[in-house]
Amino acid sequence: MMTVSGSRRRPLVLRLSLTAAIAATVAGSSVAFASPAVSAPMPVRTAAAPAFTAGLCEGTEYTPSEQMLDISGIRLDHYNDGNIVPMYGTTDRGTSAAVDAPVCGVRDVDGIAKSEWMYCTDFDLDPCAGVDENGLPVDKHNDEMGATVPSSGNPDLSADDLAVISWLLQNPAKLDGVVSGNGSEDARSARQTLVWCVSDYDNPLMADFKSLCDRNIGDDERARIVEIMNVTQTLDLVRKTPATGTLKAGETAVFTLNTNMYRKPINVQSSAGTELTVCGDNAKATLSANQLTVDGRGDAPTAVDLCLTTADSGDYSVTASVIPDSVENLHWNTAGAQCQIFASFDTVRPALMNASASVGYAAAPTTTPATTTPATTTPATTTPATPVVPIVPIVPIVPIVPIVPIVPVVPVVPGAPVPSQPVATPAAPAPSAPKQATGPRPVAIDGGAAEQNSGRNVAVAVTGLGLVGMAAAGAVALRRKRS
Repeated sequence: MMTVSGSRRRPLVLRLSLTAAIAATVAGSSVAFASPAVSAPMPVRTAAAPAFTAGLCEGTEYTPSEQMLDISGIRLDHYNDGNIVPMYGTTDRGTSAAVDAPVCGVRDVDGIAKSEWMYCTDFDLDPCAGVDENGLPVDKHNDEMGATVPSSGNPDLSADDLAVISWLLQNPAKLDGVVSGNGSEDARSARQTLVWCVSDYDNPLMADFKSLCDRNIGDDERARIVEIMNVTQTLDLVRKTPATGTLKAGETAVFTLNTNMYRKPINVQSSAGTELTVCGDNAKATLSANQLTVDGRGDAPTAVDLCLTTADSGDYSVTASVIPDSVENLHWNTAGAQCQIFASFDTVRPALMNASASVGYAAAPTTTPATTTPATTTPATTTPATPVVPIVPIVPIVPIVPIVPIVPVVPVVPGAPVPSQPVATPAAPAPSAPKQATGPRPVAIDGGAAEQNSGRNVAVAVTGLGLVGMAAAGAVALRRKRS
C-alpha cells in the first residue's frame, strides 16, 4: 500500500516497489491501495431511509462485499454533499485491506447515484481511499484526510496533458494490442497505464516503461489527440441516394455521414427490419455491430457512405449519436494535497450529439392475374345519312302513232237496211314523256365526326429531407511540459 511521509515524492525503496507494481499493472494487475472499512449494509435508499447500497461500476468482474457498497453514516454525508465515495478496486483481493487502481467510487449526479471508475493521475501519491472508524478517508498511517471532494484538475499537468487524459478516458486506445476501456480488468489496466504514460512520463519511476509509452502513445499520437480535442467537432447525416422520392422494396438507399470525430466510436443504428453496411470508397471507416469508427486527423470532416436495404415497404431511418470529446466531461476528485488526484468520466452530464435521416420504400410490384371485364355497351352514334337524290334515267322519246281500227266499207244498197256502224271509242291519250332534268347533278354531303378530349394526371413526389444535427465542443490546447 502507498503512503506519503512529509513529501509528495516517495523514497527510493518505495519507488522500487511501485516499479514492480506498474509491471504487474501492464500484465493485468495494478497498484494496491487501501480499502475502505465500512459498516454493515443498509437497505437500498428510499424516501424514508436515505442510506443505500451502491451499484457496481461498469465491467466489475467479481462481487464486492456488501460493506464496500454500503453508503451510510458519514459516508452518506459525504455523498449528499456532492463528493465521490471510494468503494472498491478493479480486482478482487478477497479479505485483503488493499484495492487495485482504478478505484470504483459513487457520487450523486442530479439525484442519480452514479458509480464510476476513478483513474490515478499522479503515480506516487497516496490514494487516501481507506476510512477509519469514523468513516473518514485516511492514508496508510490512519491520518484523517477528509472527504474525497471535487477538484478542478491536476495542477501538475499541462493543458495538453489534461486534454489527452480526457480523451483516453472517453475513447478506446491500444496498449500493445490490449484495447483500453472500463469493460474488464485488463481493459482498465491498459487505460490506467496509458494515463500514467501521460501524467508521469517524466517520473523516475516510469524510466523503465518509457519505451512502452512511446510505442503506444508517443509524441505524434499525443499531438493527434490534442488536435481532436481542439477542433469544432461535427456530426452530420444526410440522404444521398435517392436524393428525393422513394425506393422500391429491395433497392438500396445510401446515406452519407460526415464527421471529424476520429477513432471515436459513433453509435449508428437503423430501423428494425433493415440492414446497414459501410459501402463505397470508405477504407478509413469500419462498422462493428452498431459502432462506427472513422480514422483520420485534423478539422476537416470525412464522408462515410452507409447503405440501407430492406425487403418491406414503409418509412425507415438511420440515426447517429456520440458524446463529443471535451475536458469538461471529466470529474476530478482528491482528498487533499497529499492524496491521489482521481479523474473519472462523467457519464451523466455530457450533451449527446444526434443526427438522423430517413427514406421511404414503396411496395414491390406484384403480378395480378388478368380478369375479364364485361364489355361496356356504348350507344351507337347515329351519323346523319347522306340524302339520296334519285337519278331519273333519260329515256328517248319515241312518238306513239295511235292505231285506228280498220272498219270495212259496206256498199249501201238503196232501200236496204243500213247496218249499224260501230262507234269508235276515242283512244286514250298517250302518256306524257318524263321531263328531262335541268341544272347540275346533286352531290352527296360528307357525314360529321364526334371529337373526344382527354386529360393527363401528374403525380407529385414528396421529398423526405434528412435532419441534420450539429453540435460542437472544444478544449483549450496549451503546450505540454516535457523534459
